[in-house]
Amino acid sequence: MMAELEFTILGTGGGRFAMITQKRRTAGIRILSEDVNIHLDPGPGALIHSLKMGLDPQKIQAVLVSHAHPDHYNDAEILVEAMTRGMTRKRGLLAATRSVLYGNKNCGPAVSKYHQQMPKELVELRLGVDFDVGEVKAIVTKAVHSDPDAVGFRFETSDVGDVGYTSDTEFFDGIGKVYRGVRLLLLSLLRPSSKPWRGHITTDDAIKIVREVDPELVVITHFGMGMIFAGPRREAERIGRESGVHTVAAKDGMRLRVGEEITVGIGERKRKGLEEFA
Repeated sequence: MMAELEFTILGTGGGRFAMITQKRRTAGIRILSEDVNIHLDPGPGALIHSLKMGLDPQKIQAVLVSHAHPDHYNDAEILVEAMTRGMTRKRGLLAATRSVLYGNKNCGPAVSKYHQQMPKELVELRLGVDFDVGEVKAIVTKAVHSDPDAVGFRFETSDVGDVGYTSDTEFFDGIGKVYRGVRLLLLSLLRPSSKPWRGHITTDDAIKIVREVDPELVVITHFGMGMIFAGPRREAERIGRESGVHTVAAKDGMRLRVGEEITVGIGERKRKGLEEFA
């Protein structure tokens, strides 16, 4: 029985300029429980920030890559090497889109054939696909992005409920229905409403999505430079005020624990829970 599922947000940056300046880290998200260890969208810094936060990359069971842009895939091969114990054991799962594995007209491939052959299981992510990692079922969800193969995820558990992760997507009819019923929604919010960009949602879009999903908690992340300059906390407060759903702007190193309650904290792992911060 799963007591809680933890999401460690190793990096909150997104887009080219946040990535190349590292104004916010671009290291992705680690998903953890007693029997689950997943790295989601390992962009630049995934390896080093895993190590800095005491998360041994050799314990990873699955690497998930939502699309073939470097702020999401850059460290994937390195983490596959860690997961397979330096490419000496056929171990773990690599789940990635067709663009990441084989390439499409716009981008990719992003993970070499050499690295694809070492995980015990290889999953091509597309709508209709789901797979299990321990007690977590990962369900592929729709995304609309400049990589036409891009996807999001819905992580389902029988004990602590469901969590949604939009990855990079623009607003589309029905996006709220995809994540309806999740307790926690991780919303990739690259830009504020004053600076829209094709393939991404804005704060105005986020408000509409959150109203339809109505989760317990929304955490916005994956900030581009426009969002960083606008102030993610200010944008989160606006989303919360206009949607009626508590919304938090992620910080590098934030930890979210989904159990009987959802706990928000930041910093190194602690034996006795997390320090809540405002």
